[in-house]
This record gives sequence, C-alpha cells and structure tokens, in this order.
Amino acid sequence: MEDSQVPSPSRNLDHAVNHTRNIPLDLVLDILSRLPAKPILRFQAVSKLWFSIIRSKYFVDTFLTRSKTRPRLLLTFKHSGSRKRFIFSAPEPEDGKIYSTVMARHDMTISDLVYDIESRPLNGLVCCARGSSIAVCNPTTRQIVKLPDEHFVFTLGSQQKKWKKIESEAVTKDPYRCMKGEVCIDGFIYYGVGYSRIARFDVTSEKIEFIQVPKDYNAVSCYSRLITCQGKLACFSYDFYGTSEMYMWILQDAEKQEWSSIVICDVYSELREFFTDERLLCTGEIHTNEAILVSRSLNSSELFSVYYCDMISKRVRRAEVDGITDDEFRGVHGICTHGREVLCSPGHVENIMFF
Repeated sequence: MEDSQVPSPSRNLDHAVNHTRNIPLDLVLDILSRLPAKPILRFQAVSKLWFSIIRSKYFVDTFLTRSKTRPRLLLTFKHSGSRKRFIFSAPEPEDGKIYSTVMARHDMTISDLVYDIESRPLNGLVCCARGSSIAVCNPTTRQIVKLPDEHFVFTLGSQQKKWKKIESEAVTKDPYRCMKGEVCIDGFIYYGVGYSRIARFDVTSEKIEFIQVPKDYNAVSCYSRLITCQGKLACFSYDFYGTSEMYMWILQDAEKQEWSSIVICDVYSELREFFTDERLLCTGEIHTNEAILVSRSLNSSELFSVYYCDMISKRVRRAEVDGITDDEFRGVHGICTHGREVLCSPGHVENIMFF
C-alpha cells in the first residue's frame, strides 16, 4: 500500500480510538515498534487500519531504527543431505564473558538450490547468488525477490520500482563475485572482480573504480573473503594447508590503494584450548578489536560455537549457540548429520519491509 494511502496519526486519531479501546494511535505505534517482528506480522490481521499502519513506510522505518538497538547474529548453512539452506538468528553474546550461551531461532528455509548466501546482511536483507542469478532475501518476512541479470541500480521499497542502467568506462571482462563477502561501507560497495581486483562502486556518484588486492593476499583460497574492520575494507586470509596464522589486510587509503596487515591469531596456539578443527573462517563486521571466527562446517554431534578473538591481546572468548544441532530441530526438519557453507554475521536486524 502506498504511503499516501496510510492514515497519519493525527488525521485518524478518532478512528483509531474506536479500534484500540481509547489508546492514542501515537502510543499504539510506539508500543508496536518496540515488539519483536513475529507478533507484529501477526497483528496485520487485527484490522485494515493496523495492516495499513504496519505496512507504512513510517512504521517500517521506525521499527528498523528500534531493531538496530537489539542486533542479532545471522547464522546460515546448507545441509548436505537435503541440500536446503537454513537461516537462523540469535542474540549477540554479552561482552566480557569467556564462555556464554545464546539460543538460536529458525527464521527461514531456502529450498531453491539456485541461491547461496555469501554476503553479510545489510539492514536485515541478505544477498543470495549463484552464478549470474542474484536475489534479495528478507528472513524476517520470509520473502525472496530475484533481480535482473543486467547491471542496474534498483531501490527496494521505492514507489517508482524502476531500474536505472549505469554507464561506466570501467569495463572488465573478469568475472564478478569470485571473492567471497561483498561489503558496503560509507556509501561504497566493494566486491571481487576475478582474483586480483576489487570493484568499488560509489552509490552517490554511481561510478566504479578498481582496487588491486594486497600482494600476498591469497584470494583463491576458500578461506579468504572480504570483510569490514572498524569501518574499513579488509581482506581475510588463512592457508589451512600452510601456516597456522590468520592474516588480515586493511585498506587504509582507497585512493592511494594502501594496505596494512595484521596477524589475527595463531590457530594452533590461541584456539587450541577451544577447538580441535582448524578449518575456520573470519566472518562478519569487526567493530572492535575482536575478529569473529566460525567453523566452515556444522556437525550435529557437536555444539555450534562462535569464537571472538581479540587481535591485540589474543584473548579468545566462546559463545555456544543452542537450537541448531539439537535433536528437536533435526527431527522437525529432517537434518541428517552435517551442514556446510556456514556463514555467521553480527549486527543482523529484523526488518518488516515487504517487497
């Protein structure tokens, strides 16, 4: 429903009073925006007025703002038996605790094998891709919308719902998305172009530039990916079959293409107390000095854990995630033994926007 058709709080106050037992509409909006997404989506069936309010851009934006104050972990994996992709979310663990436990919630299952999830969520939306096919997924509303194959700009939720083609002299024959983990930082979208360059798209000027990857960065490795570190683009690399050290290169100056490197941790020393399988990935967005590490695979016989490694002190803390490998979920969804292609991203939020 378009915003022009949505009753404003002041214009429809009398109407709202009759439907909310003398509770002012402004107060109803404030109360609703503080609730989790699941009951709000159910409340759309209360009345036409509530449906129009919940679907309005004003309420969607208000809810998203409130949702950002309660960030969650987004957890996804593809089950190797059923080949479905499961999407979970869980509260982010408390800072300071060496051991903690959080309860995961199953948000959505993607049955279409076309789509893989390789990028971190942005405002609650997740990019899914397989080859040239790209889609946007909203785990909160359980919706997926497929995007055209051409390189266009499209604003989800806009009234025009039109695509705009971008003309650019920065044409390349290299395949896109070879490197994992596309990120968006301060209005710039970074994504891999082949294995030696990174595209930098300016959303404001709609121009594309290319950045050379660090000299020693192994973009071919399945353990390598693009992430963000304290508001800057970073390249993570870990040679499982070589050194036990995890490295990260941080883009200090995009214009000059200057990189700095840092050792995140030594898997054999810092993580040996917690973990016996060294096949780990650094994932998500690093706001502090802590790198977030997860296993590349999921084993139903072990609790799934997220590891937070302080890159300065080398101190490691562990958060166990219940509700993923437990017997109840396996019984309901038919999961057998192993899951793979695990992705864990912090800062995920609920978004009730419908496509």
